[in-house]
Amino acid sequence: MKNNSLRGRSIVIGITGGIACYKSLDLIEELRKNGANVHIIMTESAMHLAGIKDFEKASGNEVQTSLFHPKVDYADYIKKNKPIKHISLADIADLFLVCPATANTIGKIANGISDDLLTTSITATIAPVLICPAMNVKMWKNPITQENVSKLRKLNYHFVEPEYGELACGYKGIGRLAKLDKITERVGLLITQRNDLKGKKILVTSGATFEEIDPVRVITNRSSGKMGNAIAEQAYLRGADVLLLRGHNSTEPHYNINEEKFTTVNDLFNKIKKYLKNTDIIIHAAAVSDFEVNNKEDKKIKSRQELHLELAPTTKILENLKKLNKRIFLMGFKAEYNFSKDGLTNSAYNLLKSANADLIVANDVGKENAGFDVDTNEVFVVDKGKKVEHIRLSDKKVVADRLLDIIIKKIQ
Repeated sequence: MKNNSLRGRSIVIGITGGIACYKSLDLIEELRKNGANVHIIMTESAMHLAGIKDFEKASGNEVQTSLFHPKVDYADYIKKNKPIKHISLADIADLFLVCPATANTIGKIANGISDDLLTTSITATIAPVLICPAMNVKMWKNPITQENVSKLRKLNYHFVEPEYGELACGYKGIGRLAKLDKITERVGLLITQRNDLKGKKILVTSGATFEEIDPVRVITNRSSGKMGNAIAEQAYLRGADVLLLRGHNSTEPHYNINEEKFTTVNDLFNKIKKYLKNTDIIIHAAAVSDFEVNNKEDKKIKSRQELHLELAPTTKILENLKKLNKRIFLMGFKAEYNFSKDGLTNSAYNLLKSANADLIVANDVGKENAGFDVDTNEVFVVDKGKKVEHIRLSDKKVVADRLLDIIIKKIQ
């Protein structure tokens, strides 16, 4: 099956100690036919079941088996500033493929255990990781295995599920390695996705603004920045040139993303204006204060006295962005509290029209597990034609990926 998306891409394949490991030889051949560069890591258990030389011949590269190469003087290695093997494999990968994946390896990855070259490399990579399980049916159905798979899915690891059939152990059931064409197709899709925002400059805002009452006290909100950060991370992983503007108290992104911090609404707006001309897409997820204090003090206000604050509306950042740069693709966010679906989508559409935005993402922060400072979200995405796409309650990384999918469809 011809797949042009694989040409010139580097795929690192982890071969673990499952009886299906010999099937990966045909997979490697197919990937190379499609132009991929293939690098192999074999675990110690895999080496008891298959020959290293077969995999070296199939891949055209030396098979890596250990964190510590027996012929390398590591003191000299470090002095000469050579790349450390598991980091270099992690860096070159456009995709990490574990095929076959045993219950043991799945468990290690799910629980952050990095005790061999394969698991250490996976811990160090920012490439997508595709896991293709193959094992005894009882091992696959074991609740611990299923819990580990579920945990990894939530962390945005990808799976090609095992299939039903005769197993090498004599059992019949779910546990056979998926068909190789199915795995190859999924590899192609993930690599395409990893590069589908390449060349795009994306500015993401996240977290809360702070408006001073005095040098100690502020007006703010409960935004943690988790949703905006997740969007920035997923855009970065999909090849975009990302700039993240985040509030000082927001959570930090997991990757080495270019970022600047903001405090007030005006500070955020000025930073956006600085980069606006050289930006293709703005995803404005920051929770911006609606009010600033007119009568703020330059000294700490004494306590135990009545305090009357004079509040004035702040600049509506979202509604000014298209006025400053008509060509940008603009996604904004609208948070409401205890709204019906219709009320939520109508509110989002009204904001979309007033801001001339391309998409508005609406969520009800009064709904359990979909508000501030949680790891999940449920959103409704409204476009200019008032078409609504519902993203059900999911991990914010999953929601972020879905939002980027929607943007890509709109800009193609």
